[in-house]
Amino acid sequence: MYLLQNKSGSASTLLRGLLTVVFILWLASVMSQYADNPMEKQQKLIVKPLPKDIILEQLTLPPVPTAKAQTSKVSAVAELVSQSPEPALKKVKQTPPAEKQQIKQIYTQLSEQGVDIQVAWPQQAHQQRAALDFMYQCAGMQFAVLKGNKITKVNRLRLSDYSDWIRVAQGNLSKKEQHWLNAYALTGTAIRLFPRGIDVRLSQHLTNALKGSPLVNLRANYQVTNQTLLLNNIQLNNQTIKGSWSLYQGKCDE
Repeated sequence: MYLLQNKSGSASTLLRGLLTVVFILWLASVMSQYADNPMEKQQKLIVKPLPKDIILEQLTLPPVPTAKAQTSKVSAVAELVSQSPEPALKKVKQTPPAEKQQIKQIYTQLSEQGVDIQVAWPQQAHQQRAALDFMYQCAGMQFAVLKGNKITKVNRLRLSDYSDWIRVAQGNLSKKEQHWLNAYALTGTAIRLFPRGIDVRLSQHLTNALKGSPLVNLRANYQVTNQTLLLNNIQLNNQTIKGSWSLYQGKCDE
């Protein structure tokens, strides 16, 4: 009788031990699944530090004068913004001969709403990407977003001497521009800010070609060749202009 009870007790102890081991293994399995939660992994992957070399700068535009005409198709959308002097950008040689006052008047017209101006980027995707990369990395163009009367600039440069003619980013944005919008959760109208020197150069060419006539309309295409920004396929006041105009030339500083 005693021997039977002893065997029964040993079997009970062994069974409890096995149940304990099974419970520990089950608990370890549950903890492992919790640690590998895919939602938690996804959240860890999403939270990435933003680039440290990008600058977010907000500007406020002054109110637009009500006396200006409102029938334009020009891509200028703002008036002058107060700016501090900046070192001059690289300029091409052989500035076209034209009077300073005439150049100033034409430059002012570029940002007015009564002039019909359409200048397109290259249609081929790889050419457009190369042109935009050159403009951002070499020529000093800045990407920005216009919301109301506020401009938020996104770039690695602290350039304030940009042109008063603000280009609305028509069509599809480049991958770099779309990344900036998504990374900083920016909303508004995507715009591209050109350095003032490029549009001053354009004004010189226009003044030389117009010979005193008013600027009514302009059609052309941007092209980047051999680290030079060109304007070609030029139609000025419904007249074809032969050749190309050089707007910027220089090597990348990077």
